[in-house]
Amino acid sequence: MKSKQFFYILSLICLFQFPCKADDFPSTSKIKVIKNYNTYTFLDEDENILFTKQLKRFYGFTEGYAAVALMNFDSAILDENGNISDIHFEQLGQKFSEGKNFAMFLDGTTGVIDTKGNILFKIKVEFDECGALAATNFSNGKAFVKESRETGVVWHLIDDKGNKLKEFNNISYPRYFSCGLSNVQVREGTSWKYNYLDSNGNFISPVNFDDAYDFVDGKAKVKIGIEEFFINENGKRLIN
Repeated sequence: MKSKQFFYILSLICLFQFPCKADDFPSTSKIKVIKNYNTYTFLDEDENILFTKQLKRFYGFTEGYAAVALMNFDSAILDENGNISDIHFEQLGQKFSEGKNFAMFLDGTTGVIDTKGNILFKIKVEFDECGALAATNFSNGKAFVKESRETGVVWHLIDDKGNKLKEFNNISYPRYFSCGLSNVQVREGTSWKYNYLDSNGNFISPVNFDDAYDFVDGKAKVKIGIEEFFINENGKRLIN
């Protein structure tokens, strides 16, 4: 098993080399955070200090909880009241969603936990090149999880009980769900294009795009050739 220090250093390198997911999934908290080396100061809306923590990494509050890396490189759960979970992990997914998060446990197994750190189910979860668990957030009770096989990489659409609903061998790098849609790379012949999968594992457009951005406020910018335009959540082109 690779060490926690290895994954921590790799994640720092990836911040400068890859569009890692931590920056793509915005915080849902009004708490402000000031970082000074390993000291994190948490402030309310009026900038009053709520609490201070010594942490290796803080991944941002969503739904009132945050994944953090402690000074000993263990991962744990921090709530908005400043409480850190007694249950520690080898690694956590970067964000909570629908009250769940992916985790690697101290025994090296992986699965999904609730906001208290309780195991909901075990499922194999691999890592991406940034050293993060290769899984999306949950949307409508569904998430994408990566699995490597001798025949190549596949992604599974799973439900919140750990059941595998669909399998994809022609997609790569599904991003966190935004507006209920995941921006994915799609293999088209020998090249890669872009499209969007909904939480049922259906592509929203019959046409793949040369470039595509995440959905914001119900629309996303896409590109075919040199032409850029916006589409709605049904994959239909919007008229300016």
